[in-house]
Amino acid sequence: MIYLVRARRRHCLETVRGMREADRRELAASSGDVEMAVLRGWLSSIFCFAGVDEAGRTLGVFGVFREDAHWWCPWLVGTDALEEYPRDVARLSVSLFPRLRERFPNMRNYVDSRNGKSIRWLARLGFSFSGPVPHGVAGLDFYMFWIGGENECVIR
Repeated sequence: MIYLVRARRRHCLETVRGMREADRRELAASSGDVEMAVLRGWLSSIFCFAGVDEAGRTLGVFGVFREDAHWWCPWLVGTDALEEYPRDVARLSVSLFPRLRERFPNMRNYVDSRNGKSIRWLARLGFSFSGPVPHGVAGLDFYMFWIGGENECVIR
């Protein structure tokens, strides 16, 4: 079973140490420094939690930070151990995501075009996708994904 706790620095560092290879590649291509990307996400997020199992093992961290006056930026990185809990991930996604949408109605970010598992999960949550666009320090193909609003900044 996965339990959600307020993310702490140690959860971020434990996630970096055990990170899924697809997430590691994505963060390296996007920002260049995997550990700093996770720590920046944690420090920037007004909503940030870690998933832990019964033994207290960190399974991943996720959060949402403000991009601008209209958009929020959701993010999630997981460890290899997260793959042991597919049903819990599905259950938590179904129960938590609608509550996130109430608080953060307009969300967008980028996902590495090579990260098929994350793309499928985001599509199941209802996100829309752009075509591939060069993104990050490596200039590799990423898809912008969004939900709510239009794919542009609109101040309400």
